Amino acid sequence: MPSLKIEDFIKDSVRGLTAYKVSEPQGQGFIKAGGILKLDANESNYTLSKKIKRSYANFIKDTLINLYPDSSSGDLIKLLEIFYDIPVRNFIFGNGSDELISIILLSLKKDVVVNIPTPSFSMYDIVARYNDLKINRIKLEEKYFDLPKDIDANQNYFNNIFFFSYPNNPTGNHFDRNIIKSLLKNKNNIVVVDEAYIYFSDVESFIKNIPEYDNLIVLRTFSKIGLAGLRFGMLFSSDKLINEFKKIKLPFNINSLTLSSIEFFLNNFDEFDKNIKKTISQRNKLYSALKKFNFMEVYPSDANFILIRLKDNKLKIKFEQFLKDNKIIIRSFDGSMKMFYRITVGTPAENKKLIDYFRVFKTIQ
Repeated sequence: MPSLKIEDFIKDSVRGLTAYKVSEPQGQGFIKAGGILKLDANESNYTLSKKIKRSYANFIKDTLINLYPDSSSGDLIKLLEIFYDIPVRNFIFGNGSDELISIILLSLKKDVVVNIPTPSFSMYDIVARYNDLKINRIKLEEKYFDLPKDIDANQNYFNNIFFFSYPNNPTGNHFDRNIIKSLLKNKNNIVVVDEAYIYFSDVESFIKNIPEYDNLIVLRTFSKIGLAGLRFGMLFSSDKLINEFKKIKLPFNINSLTLSSIEFFLNNFDEFDKNIKKTISQRNKLYSALKKFNFMEVYPSDANFILIRLKDNKLKIKFEQFLKDNKIIIRSFDGSMKMFYRITVGTPAENKKLIDYFRVFKTIQ
């Protein structure tokens, strides 16, 4: 029997992609039992207190999972309006930010140019490619990963959409706010500001600028502060864009347990605020400790991770083997970023363990 000709069904833009890689060392139990140090996914490694867990279990126990989820829940909407200081007409929910990125790019005409800084969050590029959109990759300045000052110099002849991770993933820095605002003033542009990591910085959110710019989109998520497993993201924008996105957003895209959970955690946000402060403190300590190693360059970060670069090309093979031998999982890259690694800020014990390992590596490099 002849086999299926995949090229007759699946479009070239999909077949040319590489699937997004997720490290999954057989679950948390295996991590603890096997001594794996997993610091690659930018999750929060702080768990909730037993008291909050008990209250949470009690809160969600009456969630009606036999019915379709009600994303128009008045109590949840009211909490979100207060939390973000913006009316419900200016936001929609997504199954994590990834779904919202997909909704944005799925809605675009084929002659819109998708502008993506390099390096940045890989999903912008992946989703744009499988939607057969034109991509313009903006190379960030090498020293501090800043945007080029003339970013919009050659963009005036097209309809453009710009994606900015703010702070940027994986570099940890904020792009110049004035450059982003200058792009917003050009109505030939739509600008997406992805604020997934903004909880770990002291910069001002762009959400407050939505009434001023009808071509601004802001993405937010609770994944980085302790709720990654719930997969809840939000998109904020003008009525004009929100109304179009609603037409292609899948119905019931957020499950009932997630909606109930977000309502509970918004009412108990102090728990997360404490962990955010712990993460910032640990990030600063980890940064100072990493700076003492002469085999790497360490970059300042406003996120819950730190980017490092090996200084010597000859170290890469030895460093990779060292990580593997000691069951250390940090985020690696390829291409022009092959000497770089991104380290998620862990708990004090995890960060100490990592530094101890690096001290060992320093003696054998």
